[in-house]
Amino acid sequence: MPNHFQNRLVGVIVIVALGVLFLPDLLNGKKQRQEETFTEIPLKPALKETRLPEKAYDVVNTDVDKKIDKAVTAAASVDEKDRPTKSQESPPKASLSSSAWTLRLGSFNNAKNVTALVERLRKQGFNAYTLPSKPIDGQLTKVFVGPDVSKDKLVVQQSDIEKLTQLKGRIEAYNPVES
Repeated sequence: MPNHFQNRLVGVIVIVALGVLFLPDLLNGKKQRQEETFTEIPLKPALKETRLPEKAYDVVNTDVDKKIDKAVTAAASVDEKDRPTKSQESPPKASLSSSAWTLRLGSFNNAKNVTALVERLRKQGFNAYTLPSKPIDGQLTKVFVGPDVSKDKLVVQQSDIEKLTQLKGRIEAYNPVES
């Protein structure tokens, strides 16, 4: 009998051991395993060094201050020569107009637009000014470029200004008393 009892005991131990080992897998079902997929991040590509093409830039003549000084001294000398005497009531305007020239671009009501136009002209190297000197919203403000002693130079600048601002403008005699 002990032999028979031992066989049963060994059989029960084997079945319990198999149950302990494999029963949890059978009860949970098939586990889904997530495999992490790694992708390789590419290295930083080697960039070719590129250079922008060199452009030929026009040299802007900064002798504007000297020309203004010449125009003012020329106008002052004309004023001294042609001062009205007691018999004359007004100074001759023809002598003032021949000393310097200015390009009048137009008259504008919007002070913000006038200021932006003058800034754009000055950034491009043009000597721009307004009358009155401080634009007031709702009042007409005249925008000028110049003055310049040479009328021919203003004619050349007129085409450049027209391309920049789409304003043709009109060349007028510069009156220093007005500014």
